Amino acid sequence: MSYSLNNKTYDNLKRDIMTLALMPGEPVSAAKIAERYNVSRTPAREALVRLETEALIDIYPQVGSEISRIDEDRAKQEWFVRRTLEMGVIEGLFEHVGDDDIRTMKDYCHKMEFVAGRMNDPDMTFEYLRCDNEFHAIAYHVAGQQVAASLVTNSMAHYNRIRLLVDMENTNKDRTLATHEELIRFIEKKDMEGYRSLMSKHLGYFEQDIEDLRRRKPEMFK
Repeated sequence: MSYSLNNKTYDNLKRDIMTLALMPGEPVSAAKIAERYNVSRTPAREALVRLETEALIDIYPQVGSEISRIDEDRAKQEWFVRRTLEMGVIEGLFEHVGDDDIRTMKDYCHKMEFVAGRMNDPDMTFEYLRCDNEFHAIAYHVAGQQVAASLVTNSMAHYNRIRLLVDMENTNKDRTLATHEELIRFIEKKDMEGYRSLMSKHLGYFEQDIEDLRRRKPEMFK
């Protein structure tokens, strides 16, 4: 029971950070978290510590804790890792992909389209990010690169916040959905070079996106 409650509190707090229900720079404490999620301070403290390791909480001993502001340098380094790994699994993806994998990718596309119109709800916004991540994770697993998949899943907090913030705006959200559908078509046509070119473009949007986001919302950045 305790383990389950710890995980639920962690999941709820992470969702609220990623979806801006809790804003960058906002003070947090075990007491506030316990009250917010109607739990004791033990799972609240555990959630704070776990999210500090993911760089989503800044803990200052004897001072307090706050939701971390987006670290642009860290986000760019996370993006570099993601881009390098994702481009690196393309050959393995095309060598081993099967019909079931393609159907699963299409399922995630449909789920993203469904929740995309409901992103005023933090649960739906977080589900959008989860489906986006799972869509891309298929390529790693099909290529037999489970360690890379785990690294991308667990080490991209600041990069993922930028991705989600950008896609909470309709134009960029539509761009992402359209790109995913086109990537699937390249797989179905066995056009690896077309897929590679589009994936490079898809990941490359980040450079302009982070500049635009920082210009419009500087208070969210360190």
